[in-house]
Amino acid sequence: MKKVVLSLVMLGIGAQAFAQDVLYSAKIKKEELPELIITAIETDYPDYTMEEFSAIPLEYVDSDVYINRDADSVDDYATFEISLQGKGKDLTVTYDREGNRISTMEHAKNVAPDRAVAGAVAKAYPGWTIAKDTYNMTHYTGGNERQRYRLELTKGDEKMHVYTDAKGKILNKPKERKMHMM
Repeated sequence: MKKVVLSLVMLGIGAQAFAQDVLYSAKIKKEELPELIITAIETDYPDYTMEEFSAIPLEYVDSDVYINRDADSVDDYATFEISLQGKGKDLTVTYDREGNRISTMEHAKNVAPDRAVAGAVAKAYPGWTIAKDTYNMTHYTGGNERQRYRLELTKGDEKMHVYTDAKGKILNKPKERKMHMM
């Protein structure tokens, strides 16, 4: 009986996760992208390869974001997300239908953090070692740029994740977790 109930719960969670993915993006082919976006990508990121394409049912109206639940075809979408690879980096870039860049997200693993970040983490968490690090930078149009580091810290068998900005300001107060390393 417990297995049946657990299976039904897992099925419900899986269906809900799938439904959210379908609501917020639709995989499309390169040929379905508006030509203005392809031209913008080739201009903005000439050394990168386009890997994946998604249409997102979001519309930006006077700095507000709306979800277009009536999107039936690619022509109904106003926002597109493109995954790019090149120069040892993975990028996710969001454009509107007219080829205007809305945001860029850079994701690189095992990038040595800046001295300010490493120093702030060492001061805040003495005895902990940076085991893995991932650098994410989100650049929004209008010149607003946010830089973030996600760092995995270890101390013996303990492990935790810390997020900082580019100046080393700790952005979260993680709970220490026990984890046996093998």
